[in-house]
Amino acid sequence: MFQATGIHGPVLGPLGSLVLDVILLGIVFSALLSSTKRRVSDILLFVSIIAAVSLMRVIMTPLPNIQPVTIAALLVGAQLGAKRGVSFAILVTMISNFIIGNGIWTLYQALGWSTVAIIGANAKLVTSGQLNFNRLFLLSIFSAFLFDLIVSFSIIDGSVGLVQFMIYLANGIPYDLMHALGNLTFAAWFGAWFTRILQHQPTLEEIEVSVVEGYVTES
Repeated sequence: MFQATGIHGPVLGPLGSLVLDVILLGIVFSALLSSTKRRVSDILLFVSIIAAVSLMRVIMTPLPNIQPVTIAALLVGAQLGAKRGVSFAILVTMISNFIIGNGIWTLYQALGWSTVAIIGANAKLVTSGQLNFNRLFLLSIFSAFLFDLIVSFSIIDGSVGLVQFMIYLANGIPYDLMHALGNLTFAAWFGAWFTRILQHQPTLEEIEVSVVEGYVTES
C-alpha cells in the first residue's frame, strides 16, 4: 500500500490511493446527497468554485505554505454550511493533490480543511449578508496553525518518536507563520468578493425554508 516515505509522510501506491479516494468520495457523496435537491445553476457554481480554488492552489505551490484553500474553506463553511464546506474541502484536496502529489497526507489535509470549514460554519462570519472581518482575521490566524498541526500528524509512523515530532513542529513554525500571513492577505484581498460569489448559492437556512414551504404546498 505504501511505496515510500516523503516529507509529509508515506507515499501511497496504486491500491492505497484507490482506497483513500473511495473513502473520501464516499464522505463527499454522503454529505451532498443528504441535502435537498438544488438547481443545476447552483451545482455548476459550486463545481466552478471547487475547480477555481483547486487551480489556484496548484499555481501557488511554489510559494512556501501559502494555502488559499484555508480561507476559502472558512468562507464556504460560513456561507453554505458544514456539509458543503466539508465536501468542498475534500474535493479541492483530492483534485489539487492529483497534480501536486498524492500520499497519506491527502487524508490529513482533507481532515484539516474540513475542520476549518466546520469552524467557519459555526463562527457566524457572515451575518445579514455582511462579512465580519475582525472575526475572519482572527480565525485566519488560528486556522493556519490548526491546519498545519493536523497535517503534521501525517509523518507519524513507527519510526517517529515524540521528541522527533516536537522538533518537526518547531522547525515548521516559520511555515506556519507564512500560512497565517497568507491567510490574512487572502482574507483582506478577496474575502468580501468571495462571500458575494457564495451568496448566489442557497444557504442552509434558505434550504430549510424551501423544504418547509414545499412540504406545506404538497400537503
